[in-house]
Formats: sequence, structure tokens, C-alpha cells
Amino acid sequence: MKGRMVQTCSAMGRVQLRHYDRRMGEIDRAMNRFWDLLEGTPGVRAHRPAAGSGSTMGGWYSARGIYHPEELGGLPLADFLKALNAEGFSSSNGANNPLHLHPLMNDVDVYGDGKPTRVAHADPDREDVREREGTLPGAESIYERVFSVPWFKHDSPDDIEMYANAIKKVRRPFRLAARASRSESSCG
Repeated sequence: MKGRMVQTCSAMGRVQLRHYDRRMGEIDRAMNRFWDLLEGTPGVRAHRPAAGSGSTMGGWYSARGIYHPEELGGLPLADFLKALNAEGFSSSNGANNPLHLHPLMNDVDVYGDGKPTRVAHADPDREDVREREGTLPGAESIYERVFSVPWFKHDSPDDIEMYANAIKKVRRPFRLAARASRSESSCG
């Protein structure tokens, strides 16, 4: 596969670039509106650049939120997402698989050496250079800490507020349960 752009695609891309700044500005406003509405909401944090950084998050492609189960009584992300999905907020956990566990990094013999390429091209004095599950817990916890959020291409305040309110609504009972649990444990 060469992946070279044909002339027609190049011409369309050049025209689209004329609109880039305006479109990126609208996406940034919309996504920041969403996260601003959720600022300070227990259990969720924005995954966005610092204000004034000049970053556009690459168009916010595949936007994510960061989940903090400890603020919701240890509620697993899967249960939080089930409640969100019941509210019509389509969301899933995680992002890309941690690369150190990906089969390409551990099992595939890319060049036909008779053993996984990562092993074949490593220091021969080391037995096995592959990282196994449990060796990078931070990277491996992404499925328990990260969830997808809508990608707002247009700054539609009513729609954005509806999604932000869905998160606030579903986390409220879990937050109250966590608070009650802490009160009970401090009394006993």
C-alpha cells in the first residue's frame, strides 16, 4: 500500500484547509463548553489542554474523559457507563490498547526470524524483553479510568448541556451512596 494522495484528494484538502481555523475554533468552543459545564463534578475530569495553551487537541478527535471511581464510592467505570448509556449518552471505556501488551509488540514475527520480532532484535543476553500484563499498571488501567465523550463539531449550547446534565444525573446517586458509606464507616 503506497498511501499516496491522488490529485483530486489534494485539491479537496487544499480547499478544506481554508476553513480549518474557523472549524477548529468552533470545535474548541463546543468541547470546552462541555467540560466547563462539568468542572468540579465529582467522578469526572476533562481530558483537555490547559486554558491558553494554544492546543486544539487535534480537533478533539476521539474525545475522552477521565474517571475517578474513588469519588463515587469505588463504582466501576463499567457500571457508570451503563447508567450513562441508559440516559442516551453513548459512551465506552478506554482508548487504544496499551502498546506493551499488543500482539504486534509481543507475538508477531514481522521479518520471518522464527520468533517474535521484539525478541529477535533485542539484546541476546536478555532472555525475554517483552512486557507482560502487570508490568505497567498505569498504562493498563486506562480501561478503568478513561471513557469516551461526544465529539461536538458544532457549538450547540442546548445539546452540549443535555450531555453534561446526563453525566451529572447518573453520578448523583452514586455520589450520595459514597457519601453515606463514608458517614457509616466513620460512625462505627
